[in-house]
This record gives sequence, structure tokens and C-alpha cells, in this order.
Amino acid sequence: MRRSLDATSTKSELVRRAIEADIPLLAICRGIQVLNVARGGTLIQHIPDEVGTTVNHRVPTPPHSIAHEVWIESQSMLERLMGERFEAGEACPVNSRHHQAPKDLGEGLVASATAPDGVIEAIEDPSRRFCLGVQWHPENFWRTGEFRTLFEAFVQACRI
Repeated sequence: MRRSLDATSTKSELVRRAIEADIPLLAICRGIQVLNVARGGTLIQHIPDEVGTTVNHRVPTPPHSIAHEVWIESQSMLERLMGERFEAGEACPVNSRHHQAPKDLGEGLVASATAPDGVIEAIEDPSRRFCLGVQWHPENFWRTGEFRTLFEAFVQACRI
């Protein structure tokens, strides 16, 4: 157990330092959870127990299977990056393999996407040039490119 706590503490410290230095950060799945906790937020420890949802947040295979949709907040970085994929008010289909999620958001973070059951699926820090976390796995769509703009924007932010 000690090793696990040390690893989590180290990850949180890396996130804090990256944010302080305004280094671009794209957090995926566990990464969004680490990002939130590093900023002082809390987690839903087990979605079925705490939310009692009918939304399936754990669809393990194949990794690009659609599990549910998310609603992206207007005026968010996520909307600016994904806006061309859908019209205002449309839902964005995502895959999902998690049982934890952000609960109370950490300092400076805002929710930029939620699942139909209210579970936070994306967070960002609008005061930073690129600090975005998504609960789903956009990397699993590399063949079809649905989330390519997220990675392109992240790479571009890293170049500056």
C-alpha cells in the first residue's frame, strides 16, 4: 500500500508543478482523477454506489466501443476543440472504462462535459493555456479520428 500512495503523491506533485509552470496538460481517464485531486478536489469512489446510475461507465471491450454520450459545456475549451464534430446542443458519444470520477472540483477547475447521469466527464482550467482532462479514452479512436483535434491542439500548445 505504501508504494501506491507514493506513486499517487508523485503524480499529484507532477501535476501541480506542470500547472504552476503553465505546461500544457492533457489528462485521460485516471489522469483526470489525479488532476482533480492534485488541485484539492475529491472523487466519486464507485459510481454505481454513489450515483446509482443507469449509465454504463464501464464498457471494457473493444476499447473504441461507445458506452454513452456526454454533453459538452458551451464556451468551454472542449467545445472550441470539438465544436466542428457536432452542432450546439448535440451529444458527443464516448467510450468508457471507469468506476471513479471527479466529485467536488479542485481549485480553478470547471466541468466541461457531463454524462446524462450528471457524472463529470471532462474538466479544464480556463486560466491555463492548455489544461484539459477527459474521463473517456480518445486515444482508442486513432483509426477513425473522432478526437484528433484534442491531440492536435495539445501538441500545438506544447510547441509554443
